[in-house]
Amino acid sequence: MNLEPLFDLLTGFRSLSGVFNQYRDVHPDLDLPQGAVVRRANLRCYLELFAEARTILIGEAAGYAGCRFSGIPFTCESQLVGDQPLGWSVGQPLARSSTAAEPWVERSATVVWEALKGRRDCLLWNAFPWHPYGDSGPLSNRHPLQDLHEGLEVLRCLLSLFSTAEPHAVGRVAQRALEMIGIQAPYIRHPSHGGARRFAEGVAALRQTPPLIGRRIP
Repeated sequence: MNLEPLFDLLTGFRSLSGVFNQYRDVHPDLDLPQGAVVRRANLRCYLELFAEARTILIGEAAGYAGCRFSGIPFTCESQLVGDQPLGWSVGQPLARSSTAAEPWVERSATVVWEALKGRRDCLLWNAFPWHPYGDSGPLSNRHPLQDLHEGLEVLRCLLSLFSTAEPHAVGRVAQRALEMIGIQAPYIRHPSHGGARRFAEGVAALRQTPPLIGRRIP
């Protein structure tokens, strides 16, 4: 799998107002000097480990306590280098990128990986792969609705790399992004804002979903 086109798109994005490109940039107070390099390496390791995924769960955007610092969608630093790392991460060359006293913990990331129960057939991604932040500053989140089109080329590239995996929209923003590139994807409730139970039910139902072979990307 040639990941270079994907990483070229991720790093080539020039941040808009209110958007942080965690794969290219570092914040002098929040990131280690090599933070962007660490996040790219983490993401590359993850994509290679999950290369045989049958399903892609596509979320909204990178959250400040999760992908913003880990580089991996729906995943936080504590799940990579904390006291109880995810099973697949043990022994892998993963690292933290933040200057925080402790690795970041994200509730949505916790809910997602608990629902997956160690499954390796589901890949996680975000329709808008960078971190959109709100008026409260870089450690906040906002919906990327006005910026969503900026991530569509990256989304197409990711889906082409995993062309035999079936995409599922985790939340309405992801569903809208997929529709913008001509894909009508099944919907799963986003785990945030009280959606943990319905998200877990949606993931459990994927056990009955066969792989979609030879899907063509518009």
